[in-house]
Amino acid sequence: MLNLSINIFFWKKGIPRKNEPFIMEKFVCIIALLSLCLSQSIAQNTLRGKVQDEQTKEALVAVNVLIEGSNKGTVTDLEGNFELNIGDVDRVDILISYVGYEQKKITFTVPFNENVTINLRPAIIPGQEVVVTASRVSESLMEAPLEIQKMNTSDIKTSASGDFYESMGSLKGVDMIMASEGFKVFNTRGFNTTAPVRIVQFVDGVDNQAPGLNFPVGNLVGAPDIDLESVEIISGPASALYGPNAFQGAISMKTKNPFDYQGVSAQVKGGNRGYYDIQARYAQAFGEKEKFAVKLTAGYMEIDDWEANDSVANRYGDIETTQDLTKILYELAEDETIDPEDRETYIKLTTGYLDFAPEAAPGKKEIHAPGYDEVEIADYRTKSLKIAAAAHYKINDNLEASYNYKFGRGTGIYQGSNRYSINNITFQQHQLELSGKYFTIRGYTTKENAGDSYDMVFTANNLSRQGVPEWIGEYLSTYFEQLDTLTDFDPDETDIEDVEYADSVARVAADGAWFQPGTHEFDSIYQATINNPDLQEGSKFVDESSLQHIDLQFNPLAWKGELWTKEIDILMGGSFRMYQPRSFGTIFRDTLVNPADTLENGNPDTDAEFVNLNTYEFGMFTQISREFFDDHLKLIGSIRYDKHQNFNGQWSPKGSILFNWNQHNFRLSGQSAFRAPTLQDQYIQLDLGPIKLLGNINGFENLYTWESVQDFNAMKDSTKPNSAGVEEYVGEIDPSLLDSITLQPVQPEQVRTIELGYRGVFYKKLYIDATVYYNWYKNFIGDIRVVRPLGDGKAGEQSGEDAIITEEYELYQIKVNAKETVRSWGFLLGLSYYFGKGYSASANYTYADINTDDLTDPIIPGFNTPKHKMNLGVQGKMIWKGLGFNVNWKWVDDYFWESSFGDGQVESFNILDAQLNYQLPDYYLTFSVGGSNLTNQKYRTSYGTPLIGTRVYASVLFDMNFKR
Repeated sequence: MLNLSINIFFWKKGIPRKNEPFIMEKFVCIIALLSLCLSQSIAQNTLRGKVQDEQTKEALVAVNVLIEGSNKGTVTDLEGNFELNIGDVDRVDILISYVGYEQKKITFTVPFNENVTINLRPAIIPGQEVVVTASRVSESLMEAPLEIQKMNTSDIKTSASGDFYESMGSLKGVDMIMASEGFKVFNTRGFNTTAPVRIVQFVDGVDNQAPGLNFPVGNLVGAPDIDLESVEIISGPASALYGPNAFQGAISMKTKNPFDYQGVSAQVKGGNRGYYDIQARYAQAFGEKEKFAVKLTAGYMEIDDWEANDSVANRYGDIETTQDLTKILYELAEDETIDPEDRETYIKLTTGYLDFAPEAAPGKKEIHAPGYDEVEIADYRTKSLKIAAAAHYKINDNLEASYNYKFGRGTGIYQGSNRYSINNITFQQHQLELSGKYFTIRGYTTKENAGDSYDMVFTANNLSRQGVPEWIGEYLSTYFEQLDTLTDFDPDETDIEDVEYADSVARVAADGAWFQPGTHEFDSIYQATINNPDLQEGSKFVDESSLQHIDLQFNPLAWKGELWTKEIDILMGGSFRMYQPRSFGTIFRDTLVNPADTLENGNPDTDAEFVNLNTYEFGMFTQISREFFDDHLKLIGSIRYDKHQNFNGQWSPKGSILFNWNQHNFRLSGQSAFRAPTLQDQYIQLDLGPIKLLGNINGFENLYTWESVQDFNAMKDSTKPNSAGVEEYVGEIDPSLLDSITLQPVQPEQVRTIELGYRGVFYKKLYIDATVYYNWYKNFIGDIRVVRPLGDGKAGEQSGEDAIITEEYELYQIKVNAKETVRSWGFLLGLSYYFGKGYSASANYTYADINTDDLTDPIIPGFNTPKHKMNLGVQGKMIWKGLGFNVNWKWVDDYFWESSFGDGQVESFNILDAQLNYQLPDYYLTFSVGGSNLTNQKYRTSYGTPLIGTRVYASVLFDMNFKR
């Protein structure tokens, strides 16, 4: 057809007619030859083939076939076949990758074979996995310059515990704190905390932190595991590439691209403790050239959480107060605002009884509220809803644009300085991204709403405070009833025995007057408390903060010129972020400009004008790598500069030397990282009654240390009235005991790390990964308690001393930096061995320690990390037809936990997790059963967290890939 068209074209153009037959014959031959060549060229530039398992020769479905250095590619169909238009090139490099198999790179040259067969080898050795987080570029795990580990789709699906996020705690160097079923906290390299501000977590390059709290929220509102392609975990500092707060590690989760993973997936999982988890995913590309693709995901989970029931750590509101009941009675008798009948009763008790029997005056009473167990005030039904939608468009073979929307709502228990019931907390993210062959530009916004969340400690404290008048009322009523009975209503007959007996009976009666859980009165006051954001009376946690972020990464892959006669790679990037804290004056210093702008129920009017606390930060980085000696030696250097609006600029350099030889890789790295103070460190302004929590962005003067005030007060022996009738202190008073102090503004924390590592493969079956590191920490951010004199009191002067003597002062807790340098170190060893026929075994050991010999600064946080930790695992994939299994045993050494919530010993524990799975590929089905902590050895991971028992589950996964 093409031949005919070209002939007609030349005929109509008027070919010279002299010797026409001969000339026409020549033209026809030439055109025919050109047509044949053109047809051959078109055929040759379309690569067709089949991908199969190297051992079983089974066709592999949905294998990624990609032209290296571009976004152009395809996936195999149900028979393992693919067809890829290469374009007008003579030579092309093709990358073939599939979960659970080694990535393969093949170079094809014209003419292509009509049908090629590509064999993929199962990726039995973890070092053969491809990672991108360590250097922001694609590289094998074996060649990564940092301590990094990876979980692929298969690992996520077959995690022994049934929860991939929890199973990350089985990796070497990783600690997982179980604050609750809905809030599992990842940490590495020590200084563990239930608020992981020293770790960053990314989902598709988007920071998954809560904008107001400034720490990752785990997987409570993250990505459904049915949509996860991989999880990469960096142990150790990563600020050189990822900026502020990649202080001790990073998690990078990657979801499945709708072009590469088209199809319908659904998973239903259920188990004990009322557990169920439903997830669904749909992705498809449209059009003849499939330039447009969409993805929809959804997941919903519920489970009964473990109860935190430590009789000391988890009992709140057991407050003590001293009340002068005699004074209260006389004040009530003179109060003209109360009910006349009640006032008449108080007048009779004072003028008609106590004036005639002063020995019967109840006087000062120490009242001790019994408090409430956490189980009585917590919502232990953990819930998680995750919804996401994405649209992707391929502008050309090397340029792709995408929009992603994510919505998450969760209910769980979070532990920080207190324990919080995080009820209906919501997150929304909007993300725009443009990715090309040499660059990626990404912008996103994250919006947070704390919903109905409340502080459980303040809930109990305020319930007890509101119960004090009830206690007093019941005490006085019973007390005078008993006296009336004993004295036959005659005050003159009152004696000390009658008073003591009446007091004992009244105390018993009053102790039963506290609000009792389950009663209508308790429920009414409880609901009013958790819905009131005024922490003097309520406990509601108000936070509608947000952040906006944009980042750019430029990878000039086209530039591979000669520099010093060697090839060089350069990666550059930058970012800008704006924080917008919005607590409406309930948490931060973003108070009302006009204090009258409140609603009738006491909640802030969100339309009112508040103090603006918006802050920004920006950063830029460059990474250069160069290879020597036929790629056996590689040098990598990177440096990043970050500037926060409120702090001096921070430099984060990193350098690595890598040497590899015959499947053995050695690395030496040195780097620096930092953590910027969080919004709370800078701006918190929380009045807790006895103490105020304050951020420290500007520094503070006119203060005494709390310890010195306590020592000073201990010297005050007694009081007596002076000539004016005012009580004054007598005895020894030593003003030199008072230490005045000035606090400098809080500054970023810093760490320097040196790391030596080895990765190697022996006999193509044994993989070894070992790391030793040493850390130097400076400027740890912690809390100090200080006292500020009120009025005209000046610390260090007589007026300040007088303010302390008369107790005219306020107690503050303020963020500051530690002055001492802290040193810690550790060793990590991981082993994996492949037995063949789908069987493999793994083991890892982690050692972590800190030098505390010379540490005296109380600001330094607790190390909170076990010195020894070990994991042993055995796995089988497709060992008989579709049968597989995964078993993991973990042992953790005991350690001491220190935090603002409380201190205590965490006992050693060991747990056993196991899963059995069976695949039916023809029906796209996978069945799984398993459980975590199958031996039911109850354990806890930090002070105040719940005891964890056995959780069992069963699941069905349907995963159908569309034929392309």
